[in-house]
Amino acid sequence: MKKAAKILSPSPPPVVERIPSEENGQTVGARVRYYRERLGLSQDELALRVGAAQQTIQSLESGKIRKSTFLPQIAKTLGVDFDTLLLGKPQPANIKAAKPLLMATARKVPLFATCDCEWVRAFLDDPAVQSPSGKWVSMDYSLPFAESGSRLFALKLGLSDEAFLPEFRPGDQLVIDPDAPIQPSDPVVVFKPGSERLNLKRYRVLSQSDAGVDYELASIHPDFPGFAGAELASLQILGPVLQMRRPVSSRVRLAVLEEQYR
Repeated sequence: MKKAAKILSPSPPPVVERIPSEENGQTVGARVRYYRERLGLSQDELALRVGAAQQTIQSLESGKIRKSTFLPQIAKTLGVDFDTLLLGKPQPANIKAAKPLLMATARKVPLFATCDCEWVRAFLDDPAVQSPSGKWVSMDYSLPFAESGSRLFALKLGLSDEAFLPEFRPGDQLVIDPDAPIQPSDPVVVFKPGSERLNLKRYRVLSQSDAGVDYELASIHPDFPGFAGAELASLQILGPVLQMRRPVSSRVRLAVLEEQYR
C-alpha cells in the first residue's frame, strides 16, 4: 500500500522589521529610542554601557543634538547595524552586537575655554591654531562627522558658565562646527565684541519670508537675557553645537569596563 505523499507547506516569507526612518519623519534619535526600548534599557543603562552621560542619550533622542561620536558604540551595544541606526536602512539578518564598527577617520580637535575668545576667532581663520592650554579632544569620526570641515573644535565650559544651566554644566565639552547650517532651536556659540567670554544661546526663528529670517538668540538659563533686534547686528555666531560630551567619573568608567569584559 502506497503511502500518501507528504505535502510540505511553503516556508513563510521572512518578516521585514519596520524601522523608524527619515522618510516617515523619524530621526536618528527616534531610532535610538526605538532600539533601546526594545531591549528594555533605560537611558541611564545605555549611557553606562557606552561610557556616555545620560544627558547625551536624552539629547540624542529628543533631537537637541543630531550627531554624536558615541553613535557607533550605541549601535554596537543595541545590536543594530550602524547604517540602520544612522540612516534607517534595513537591518541585516546576520548582524551581531559584537560586530566591530570601523571609523571613517580620526582627528584631534583643539579644546578651548569660553574665555579664549580671540584664540577661537584666530582658529576659525587658521585651523592650525591651537588652544592656549594645548589641550585637545580625541574624536573618532564615523559617518555623522564625515562632512564636518577642518574648523571643528571643542569648547569646555568653566565654573563661571552657570548661565548655561540646566541643559549644560561646568566641565561639559561642546563640539562646535562653524560650517554646519544652523537649525531652529540649535544652541549656538556667540561672540559679542567687548565681552571677555564666549556666550551660548539658542537660535530661535521668529518669522521667515522672502526678505530673510527674523530670529532671536534666546538665553539657555531663564534668569539671563538673550539677544534680539538691532543688537544682533553686532554679534558673531561662531557655529552650532553638534554634540555635548560630559566627562564620566572614574567610578562610572570602571563600571563600563567591567561590563564590557564580563
